[in-house]
Amino acid sequence: MSYDPKLLALLDIVIDNYINKWEPVGSKFLHTLQDIEYAPSTLRKYLNILEKSWMVYQPYNSSGRVPTIEGLKIYIQSYISEQETQKEKEVLDARKWIKYLVENIWSLVDGVVVWFLQNDEYYYLGINNLLRDDMLDEYHATKSIIKFIEDKKVVKFLDKKIIKRWHIYYTFIEDHDVVISVLFTKILINDYDCIISIVWPTRVDYKKNVSILRKIVQTIQT
Repeated sequence: MSYDPKLLALLDIVIDNYINKWEPVGSKFLHTLQDIEYAPSTLRKYLNILEKSWMVYQPYNSSGRVPTIEGLKIYIQSYISEQETQKEKEVLDARKWIKYLVENIWSLVDGVVVWFLQNDEYYYLGINNLLRDDMLDEYHATKSIIKFIEDKKVVKFLDKKIIKRWHIYYTFIEDHDVVISVLFTKILINDYDCIISIVWPTRVDYKKNVSILRKIVQTIQT
């Protein structure tokens, strides 16, 4: 069931003050709070609606309001939902940020850039880099690497490793008789750990790729 956000906001204030004061919360007291911007008549009206909705009650006539079990359930669930919504927004912002970053570097690297927030979705850019003319003689390796990326094997492999932030690592992975080189680093985006990796056959410009990853790390850290 959905409720008027203004009512939920008032319920939140009533319960917070009830928990802090451990006594019924009245309209006169609420009107003195900076968080309350309602006129006294509007405040009384909203309190009555909360009472009729079984979210609060008056222990005796002319007393303040005390939250009911139903009111406490709504209060807790509203807070959980608010936190989940905020987390979703933060994750979305982190995804957008790292996507923007990778979209500006993938054409510069020698390889495919695979990136993901840990325990989240993964993305990659640069498959076309594997289809260059000078890669035609490595068709078998190219096909294996594309499958390695599309099947999320690189993500599963890196997600198991202990990786310190801001360090650049390398590894070689053998998959279906093809040796794949992987350069990777962990950076912090909006309090979320993000792995950026460059995947390619062993014949790759390692110095250029390391320099690009180092530049990313230095930029994010500052």
